[in-house]
Amino acid sequence: MSFLEKILPFKEAEVKGLRARFEKSKPQRPADMPIRDFAAALSGGDRVIAEIKRKSPSHPEFHQAATPATLARSYRRNGAAALSLVIDKTHFGTSLADLAEIKAAVSLPVLVKDFVIDEVQLLHAWSCGADAVLLIVRMLDEKRLKTLLNFAHNLQLHVLVECHDQRDIDQAVAAGAHLIGVNNRNLATLTTSLANGAALMPNIPDRAIKISESGLYSRSDITSMAELGADAFLVGHALLQSRDPGRKVAELNGRESETKPRVKICGITNAQDAQMAQQAGADFLGIIFAEGARQVNLEEARLIRESVENVRLCGVFMDQSLEYILGLTDDACLDLIQLHGDESPEFCQAVSEGSGLPVVKALVPSKASEEIVNQYSSVAYFLIDLPKGKDQEPATQEQCLQAALNLSASGHDVFLAGGLTPEIIIAQRSRLFCIDVSSGVECKLRFKDASKTKSFIAGVKA
Repeated sequence: MSFLEKILPFKEAEVKGLRARFEKSKPQRPADMPIRDFAAALSGGDRVIAEIKRKSPSHPEFHQAATPATLARSYRRNGAAALSLVIDKTHFGTSLADLAEIKAAVSLPVLVKDFVIDEVQLLHAWSCGADAVLLIVRMLDEKRLKTLLNFAHNLQLHVLVECHDQRDIDQAVAAGAHLIGVNNRNLATLTTSLANGAALMPNIPDRAIKISESGLYSRSDITSMAELGADAFLVGHALLQSRDPGRKVAELNGRESETKPRVKICGITNAQDAQMAQQAGADFLGIIFAEGARQVNLEEARLIRESVENVRLCGVFMDQSLEYILGLTDDACLDLIQLHGDESPEFCQAVSEGSGLPVVKALVPSKASEEIVNQYSSVAYFLIDLPKGKDQEPATQEQCLQAALNLSASGHDVFLAGGLTPEIIIAQRSRLFCIDVSSGVECKLRFKDASKTKSFIAGVKA
């Protein structure tokens, strides 16, 4: 029995319930939710539709802890053209109840992905604020497909018609579909193969916007399908399984390289420096909430966030309470959380699960052994830095470098800090995920030097 056959009874029951509900109260779309142009967002090619779901029946071992709004902001910040929300709570963990917070968080159009068999489901999605809906050809006969497509268009909804073989494509074209997707997932086995899309994508008429769905895990997957005619790419599982789904979106759409090193400018204290660092090409900006000379308060953090909407902010904390960290995470709209103290693996896990954000755990070289690192299973990144406390064992830049290289060689993504010299950066940049600098690009305490910052970033990315 295929997944579509398994889910059909759930949808039939859902339709019955919605019909009874709407007989009592006619659904209305909120006046402050105009339909956003989903089709226009996908025009121009190379567009990523980032999917929001908490789990997946094809990979039950994965679970997304971040809230839908947090994910939406992260996806937008990393270049997603549109969003997709799966609305089957039982199997995917998300529902139409999540749509309002997503649309309040970002201005991107949202595709509501349901297993539609009846007009009442489309009406429900429309009334909750959907901009586009999904029709799966395999679930509908030819007449029903055309009827539902016309019904959705009469509601001014955009419609993505999903196909799995040539027969599906023929039916989608005959029904008048303008957005046609090829799903690379086998619905019987739930496995994926890009060979399916490779065979079918060229057969979709050029008048339609062509969308490749599922099985897209790397930039090369995107470019290969684009060469076959795909305009946009709906990505779900690659984001669900990633410890940093925002980064994955940026890699898939080509905004970030999958192999070249990133740069983090830490100790940002003001909006002017944040804008300068962003323009110079910084991938991350670090704002410090831990006590110290570069500490910022919430108001300063908010001003920084407002000044650089499209750069990723990393909040730096040191042995502070879980409640304090999680509160600032939301208030300052952070993208990553860096823990720079003696936080335990259990505490890091609580931060990761509570915030839904990637955690960066800072370690000194003497603590960067595989035995210790393996205890931090919830951590997305490690940062190697010189010891800061007076009671800590001293270390050198060379020891920091070697510890970072060892972790990198073991498959970890590593930030390297610790008073780096240009010589170290140039020699080892290709072997590390990110180079982290603060005082090295300052003109005075708390203020960055534009020339130093630009030179540093250019040196790392050369």
